[in-house]
Amino acid sequence: MIYHIEYDIAAVFITLFMAYYIIFKKGVRRHANRVYLSMLVFNFLAEISDIFGSLANNQPEYTTRYIQDFWNYLYLSSHNVLAYVFVIYVFYLIGYEKTKRTALVLLAIPVGIDMLLLFSNPFHRQIFYYDEQGHYLHGKLFFIIYAVALSYMIYAIYMTIRHRKGISKKRASALLFFLMITFIPVVVQIIFPQYLLTLFFETLGLMGILFTIESKEDTVSPTTGILNRYALQAALDRNMINKSCYLLLVKIPNLNYYNKMIGFENMNGILRRISKWMDETYAPHTCYDCGRGHFAVLCEQIAKTDIQVIRSKTMERFERAWGKGEFSLVFPVQFGVVNIGEDVKTVENAFMLIDRPFEGKSSSDLNVSKAVHDYERGVLIERLIDKALHNKSFKVYYQPIWSTEAGRINSAEALCRLIDDEYGMISPDEFIPIAERNGTILNIGQFVFEEVCRFYSEGHLRSLGIDYVEVNLSVVQCMAKNLKELFDGILETYSVSAECINLEITESATAENQKVLFDTIEILEDSGFTFSLDDYGTGYSNITYMYDMPFSIIKIDKSILWKAMDPETGEGQRNAMIYLENTIRMLKDMNYAVLVEGVETVEQKRFLESLGCDYLQGFYFSKPVPKDGFMDYLKKSAK
Repeated sequence: MIYHIEYDIAAVFITLFMAYYIIFKKGVRRHANRVYLSMLVFNFLAEISDIFGSLANNQPEYTTRYIQDFWNYLYLSSHNVLAYVFVIYVFYLIGYEKTKRTALVLLAIPVGIDMLLLFSNPFHRQIFYYDEQGHYLHGKLFFIIYAVALSYMIYAIYMTIRHRKGISKKRASALLFFLMITFIPVVVQIIFPQYLLTLFFETLGLMGILFTIESKEDTVSPTTGILNRYALQAALDRNMINKSCYLLLVKIPNLNYYNKMIGFENMNGILRRISKWMDETYAPHTCYDCGRGHFAVLCEQIAKTDIQVIRSKTMERFERAWGKGEFSLVFPVQFGVVNIGEDVKTVENAFMLIDRPFEGKSSSDLNVSKAVHDYERGVLIERLIDKALHNKSFKVYYQPIWSTEAGRINSAEALCRLIDDEYGMISPDEFIPIAERNGTILNIGQFVFEEVCRFYSEGHLRSLGIDYVEVNLSVVQCMAKNLKELFDGILETYSVSAECINLEITESATAENQKVLFDTIEILEDSGFTFSLDDYGTGYSNITYMYDMPFSIIKIDKSILWKAMDPETGEGQRNAMIYLENTIRMLKDMNYAVLVEGVETVEQKRFLESLGCDYLQGFYFSKPVPKDGFMDYLKKSAK
């Protein structure tokens, strides 16, 4: 029989290309990479030995029996070991290489028996032998060689399907596909043994794995050159099953600030230095660049003492500058230790901790338990918000507003309250930011607006002296294109004029998305709405936007009043008093009506009246109360 080696020769060149790519282009970073590279080595040995062995078997008269034996034994042994190494590779992909070492040892028994039979073949000649002319022939036990290799491939398919959650769906499908195509030439070669197709198709399968599972583009950060958050996600998917590792977090604060300070290119150079140092210092553990100056290190089977050594090295290194010359900077750093399986039980929780902003201004340790608690609390609040929207169980409270000119309550601020039957009162400071982040503020805002219009109409508030009700308007609502149509429809339903609603916008909202906010206010102003600026003086003050926005009322935050005149002691800071007095005077000169929040004592009331404040709001008059309590308050006030 004449063996055709053309396919083997083609396979050799493909294997050499793959080895070059993974070593020099991609880099050998992970354990799985090293196992994959070892598969290429055994595959290459099988290809070379198959070529030279076939040449020797084709023309035995031109070679010696020792040379024939060498190439044939090398081919059969390397090919069989390749199948076992492939199983190890699958174990690494699904995260079983550490926890299932006993299984790997047991799985080595078949290939061990195979090797024993193979290398004892000179004594029994049951694997292969030569006829009188020196031609290579299969022995009675040769089928064991194929059976062992086939069993390993079947087991690899079984493990991939059973533990497919350990790797992404895309990669699991790719692995199964390339496993299946390696079976095609086996059938062909059994029928036509002279055509050496097996190694060629196996090489094609390895190449497919290289450009899907081992692909560099979607697992390595282009900025730093180390593994990225997508690679970490795959690793965490595996380790969430095993729960036997720690995740170390290293965070640099406010990356955008440094980008603006020294430029993106210079900052990226520093990030590359930091990544290289971490990758080398934390070896053999794997380092990941998760973006925005946040790094993670996945440590499998590490002692807590070793974690402390890593922490000390990290804190010590960040006390020194990174970079060179004028672009040399010292960064504060935050270090955190997350126990996978205890501190976090899902990949989502892990990335919540990774993406959590840097806390504090100086180097510190991340309070993991607090961060996890805050996250879980946030998830709970989201659930309670959805529940309240579904059950329409949000409550609208009203806080009276005193008009100094009229000497009576002439308006009120509508305040949304979340009161759960199981968890009680949830502070607006807690649920409003969450609702703004997840978009449910749109539904809450619509609910509050409709409740206010219904109450204003059905409660005949105009006849009770309430000229208007203030309703908070969030930035997220301002981005809704149909906001005007929505508000106009509700006003029409309850026969309420837009003049009876004053839309209140926080000062922090005016600092963001100004164009969108300006456009929305202009549209709503055409419908007859008036506007108030809330929380003035809380740190975002910028007088320039007040030139353009049609605010009728400026609401000064209670913190300013309390610093100028403490409600408990009546005393205050001199500079705060000067600031309060001059702010009121300036706003009055600009023809704004001024409202001061947080009025709790008669002394504060008299003082603010003396400064010419138009409106006062605070516990001195009333706490926020439900609509029935507000009605009772108005009726008592009228007596």
